[in-house]
This record gives sequence, structure tokens and C-alpha cells, in this order.
Amino acid sequence: MRNPLLIVALIVPGALCLAQTAASFRVHRQFLYPKEFAPGKPYSPGVLVGKTLYIAGQIDKDPRTGAQPNGIREQTRMAMNNMGHVLHAAGMDFGNVVSCHVELRDMGQYKDMNEVYGSFFGPDHYPARTTLEFPGLPSGANVEITCIAYADKSKISIVTPPAGSIPPAMGPYRPAVFAGDTLYVSGSGGRTPVANELDPTIEGQTRQTMQNIGQILKAAGLEHKDAVFTNVYFLDPAGLKGGVYSKVNSVYKDFFPLGSAPSRASFCISKLPGTISVEITFIATRDRKNKGRVRPDSAGLSPTSSNGGVLDSDTLYTSGKSGAGATLDAQMRDSLETIRGILKLAGMNLENIVDTHVYLKDVAQMDAMNAVYKEYFPKNPPARTTVQVFQDQLIQVQAVAVR
Repeated sequence: MRNPLLIVALIVPGALCLAQTAASFRVHRQFLYPKEFAPGKPYSPGVLVGKTLYIAGQIDKDPRTGAQPNGIREQTRMAMNNMGHVLHAAGMDFGNVVSCHVELRDMGQYKDMNEVYGSFFGPDHYPARTTLEFPGLPSGANVEITCIAYADKSKISIVTPPAGSIPPAMGPYRPAVFAGDTLYVSGSGGRTPVANELDPTIEGQTRQTMQNIGQILKAAGLEHKDAVFTNVYFLDPAGLKGGVYSKVNSVYKDFFPLGSAPSRASFCISKLPGTISVEITFIATRDRKNKGRVRPDSAGLSPTSSNGGVLDSDTLYTSGKSGAGATLDAQMRDSLETIRGILKLAGMNLENIVDTHVYLKDVAQMDAMNAVYKEYFPKNPPARTTVQVFQDQLIQVQAVAVR
């Protein structure tokens, strides 16, 4: 049996090839493929780069047999156990986890999911978290969980704003968690901190959401301008024709001077926790000295997005990119070529990518997406999370790359 800590050898045979690959990167990385997983996935279950571990979205099926247990409680347990396999392959445990996204097929299963999910963490070690309902998950899954972990527990710290400055948590998570100099902020909605009231307008909810995040950032000694990447999730019952997206942007832009907005990926999904219509997550850095951005000359300044990528020291976060073309194949290729151009500006290429998020209009097109993905990442593929969202484009891709 092969040692999972030397799992790179499962992806790129030959010690010489491994040495050449490692030498081309400034930050050391391992592509993890635990023995519990069936071979042949087009992505790596985990990528450990420096001290940060990016874990691919883990679904509620046995990673070798594909068997799915009955009920959301056991399905959540399966997804979390799969997460554990990747953590253990990296020499970590659940106490190293700093941020998670929980993707549900049915938000009505939130309570049961919470109870099982929370049991994997001690109350002093809850990571930041965002929980969302999507219209589709891969392979008929009911839950998919994506996490980031950090190897040095001494550099993990919880950020808790003063009582009454943000709404109370609705589950087993912390407002924000530092991993080294990087801050992972839980998904925030637009309820007022004390009265727990919700503005009936999208603009009001967006403003309150950004103000709530501002309180978390303030407690961490940061500001909105320290963000490097955000996710904006919203509901649009009119089916992308209700103008919700433009209403969110009309307020979101007020928190960033023109040209200073972080990288971003934004999506219409099927449900958010409670009755909120907007939820936003942040990744920010306190390493202001080594924060920067790259933007192609062809991309103008955007009031809401980097239109390229934002650097946190050696880590580059690209904005979500949708490609041109009539088919998924064409749009996927164009998206990845756009990302390739952004990476080039930062002195990187596709081999520097360690984590991707792929957003499909129809998860039934997973095979077509995988075929292109394999072409662009034939060896040492990055970790990946795939979900279905409501969007006009067939596909959108967001990437994290490290020098």
C-alpha cells in the first residue's frame, strides 16, 4: 500500500519527474490522492500548498464504491468522513479546518446536517462556514462539502466581534477565522444585529450584509479594502430577469473605490438560510504589503470585481470567468484561456492552479466539462468543486493559483 503522504507519485509517476515539477514552484505543493478514493478522478481530492490545504468538494457517497447511504444525517457523515481521508493524507485533522462551504440539495435538511457536521469539530474549533442550497449537485448528491485547512494550528485564530454587533450564528460556525495572515469570513446575510430584522429590499439587505461583514473585518483589524476574494449569492424568483443582480451591485460597489474591488464570483441559487435573499462571503488578508492585482489591458476597471485576479502574497484569486461560444466545450475552453492570460500577467501558468470552482448551468453536462478539464490539467490536476447554478452561461470557472 502506498503512503498517502507521497500521493504525488500516484498522479505523476517517477521521482525525477516529481523533482522537476516541484522545482518550478516557489511554494512547495503535494497533490493528495488518498488510498480510500477510487482512481481516475479528473481532479485531485486535495492539494497541500505551503501550509494551506485545498480540499475538493466531497459528496455523500463512498469514494471507492459510489454507494450512497440513506438520509441526510448519514449522507453528511459520509461527506465529512471523505473530508477526513484527505485531511489525514495531509497529516491533519478536523482541528486544522478553517473554512467550509456546505452545498445542500434541500435547505429543509439544514438542521439534521448541522447536528452531524458540528459533531466533527470541538466547539472551540468551529471553522468559518457558508451554507447554500443549489439546484443541482454532482452524481445525484444531496450534500457536498468543500473545505480549506491550515497545517499550523498555532497560527489559527477565531475572530469574534463584540456582542450585538452582528446577528447571532445560525449553526456551528465562527464569524471568521485567521489562518496565518489570511482571514476566512463566514457567509453573512442582511439581518440587523440586535433586532434581527430583514429589510424587504435587495438593496437594503445587501447594505446590511456588507455592514455586518464590516464589523467582522473591524474585529480582525481589517477593512473591506483588504478583501482578496468574495462570493456573492442571491435569489431571483423571476429567473434572472428580476434585476436582483444589478440591485446587489448598485450597493456592493459603494464599499470599494473604483478599481479596488476584490476578485469575485456571483451566482443565483435556489435557497439561502432562513429568509434572506443575499449572502456574501469574504477572504481577506492582513498582509497589505504583499497584496496586489493583475488585470488584462482589454479589461476595463470594474466597480464590483477585479476583472482579473488579486494577489495575497504568492496566492492569486481569479474572478469567475465565463467564456464565449455556443457549446459547453467552447465556453469551457474560452474560460480557461482567459484564466491562462490572467495567470501569465502574474508570472504563472495553468500548472500553478491548486483549486478550482466550476459552476454549471446543467450538472448533467459534467462529462463534457470533465473532458475539457482533463485536457487542460493532464497531470497534477487541482482540487475542484462543481455545482449547478442559475445562470445564462453554460459554465463559469474560478481558480486559485500559487506561485
